Amino acid sequence: MRLGILTSTETRHRYFVNALRARFDVVAVGYEDTGYSPANLDGFDLNDDERRIVEHHFAERERQEERFFGADAKFVSDSKASGVLHIPTGHLNTESTLEFFESRGVDAVAVYGTNLIKRPLIHRWPGRIFNLHLGLSPYYRGTGTNFYPLLNEEPEYVGATILLLDEGIDTGPIMRHARPTISPDDMPHTLGCKAILAGIETMMGVLADVESGRPHDPVKQWKPANAKLYLRKDYHPRQVVEMNGKWNPRMIAAAINRNGPKLIAVTESLGPELAQPRHIGRSKYERRQ
Repeated sequence: MRLGILTSTETRHRYFVNALRARFDVVAVGYEDTGYSPANLDGFDLNDDERRIVEHHFAERERQEERFFGADAKFVSDSKASGVLHIPTGHLNTESTLEFFESRGVDAVAVYGTNLIKRPLIHRWPGRIFNLHLGLSPYYRGTGTNFYPLLNEEPEYVGATILLLDEGIDTGPIMRHARPTISPDDMPHTLGCKAILAGIETMMGVLADVESGRPHDPVKQWKPANAKLYLRKDYHPRQVVEMNGKWNPRMIAAAINRNGPKLIAVTESLGPELAQPRHIGRSKYERRQ
């Protein structure tokens, strides 16, 4: 299987590329400059204390990502074996991107961290373009979907979903879910990095199944009562201040109490055969009222 990758440019995205290249025949890599950074505080009216908290939050995110991923986060160099395309902001869904991947003979595409992918890319590889969504669809879709569970005091919703891309926002059929092991001493960014690692491992499992021809049966997303969709326009840096004010060990303890010891003991990867509402639906994931 000749694999193409579409991703962004930060440390975690570069690690994603290198992890997949170690396991698969990656013949094309597209690094997109998304043009979006929640760490950018320009235009927001924050007082000095708020600004300090937000700046520390994103500095800590960078520090933890360097700790978790920095040892293998070099950009891939363009070569005969792996062609590289640097995609400027606003140029993701263009003929030039499509032509680059077609020219490399790509059979399937793995996606992580890009802007919304649209036609013609989705329709070029139907059923063969797999997205690593950081968040548990259908419960948390959109952007910041491992941040908002913490803001909402629901750390058990932190995780990742491998899904087939469609033209919605994280609405495609689900291949697998992954959840990180939660420890009492976790902080927001260690938990987030664990979710990224769980998601990457799960993506590699999906791709290995596809490459070997093992059958997979994606599950159509259901509609839970507490489903949430967050867009970039919903974000304000004061949400970071609020989340940091809420974070304490009691949040983790409460999540463990709601979900039992399995939440703390096991990194959970649910295959397609388990990805049914009766297995990962209300009793396990939805917030108990």
